[in-house]
Amino acid sequence: MTVTANRSSKAVGIAQGTSVTSSLDGLQSISVAKITLRLKNHSGSVSIVGGTHNVKPADHPVVGGTGDFLFVQGYVTSSPVDLRGLTVVYKIAFHLYWPPYATQAS
Repeated sequence: MTVTANRSSKAVGIAQGTSVTSSLDGLQSISVAKITLRLKNHSGSVSIVGGTHNVKPADHPVVGGTGDFLFVQGYVTSSPVDLRGLTVVYKIAFHLYWPPYATQAS
């Protein structure tokens, strides 16, 4: 994963997962993914599960996390930006919330 849609943009993470087509037209699927992030102030992974659409944005609930994302709540929005054959490039937006009990004590 990169900061922008440019291949030369800084790499900040890795998305690993799988999708299973769930519609007859092939445009929708059930997705499971682990997104590992290495950011300036946070590192760890976020796990998501949900329905994905290949031609419009889709929200995926966060079902788990590790490292700095342990106990995080929220959702991830995937928006397709480039569709060529079987390859789809997505813009990923994170909408995360750390509950009070998840913050580290100083």
